[in-house]
Amino acid sequence: MTCKSIYFLILLFGFKTAYSQHNYYSDKPSTHGMLIMGTSTIYAEHLPMFHTPHDYQIILELELSKADFAAYREDRTLHQNELVYTIEPETFVLPEMVNKTKVFKANVYRGHFERNGVRFLDTITVKIKKVIYYKQFDKNQERPDLLQYILFGNSKEHFLSHLISKKPDFNEVLAVNLSSAKKFFKEGQPHQLITFDEKENRKPFSWNTSEAVITETSKSVLFKKHCRLYLEFGDLN
Repeated sequence: MTCKSIYFLILLFGFKTAYSQHNYYSDKPSTHGMLIMGTSTIYAEHLPMFHTPHDYQIILELELSKADFAAYREDRTLHQNELVYTIEPETFVLPEMVNKTKVFKANVYRGHFERNGVRFLDTITVKIKKVIYYKQFDKNQERPDLLQYILFGNSKEHFLSHLISKKPDFNEVLAVNLSSAKKFFKEGQPHQLITFDEKENRKPFSWNTSEAVITETSKSVLFKKHCRLYLEFGDLN
């Protein structure tokens, strides 16, 4: 084999490798709106649907510049009756952004960005600091017998997100306050899956009781109060 042939093969292999890495995800680029919450730390939950490329339940910890973070917190302070805050990111391939790129531009809205929300921050830089929960929907997944929620947050702020399983379903996110918070938010455990003793029948938890269990350990979790931030059925029909 000549040196020229070897050089050509090296170039061809490099091109194929780069091409395969660039096209690792089959999803098409799209706008992936996210609910954002928290004031000490900003968390975001992708607003999912059951069709591609939106068929992911993803919860993230985000990082903004000091100025943008201050502006966001100030707006929440001035509009405490508004529970829904969302971001409208630039278009990207969702799994590639979450798992690899991790930095994007976005607009920030008070309210839902597609439902008459008010934009108050334009094209700011957003960094994905941590992946709290990540799962692509599986049409063959069984619906759990009991209601399950993803518990996440930090020692100051705690949140629940309904575990979405199969079509049809619902997306619910709540701010909660629980006893002994520190033991549930340890380093290396970005979330806990909890189970409420109530049937999973596409209805949010009734809160007739304020107790649940950590799914894998059966340890008790006691909630002192809760506030619903977001509830969506239509996008998950």
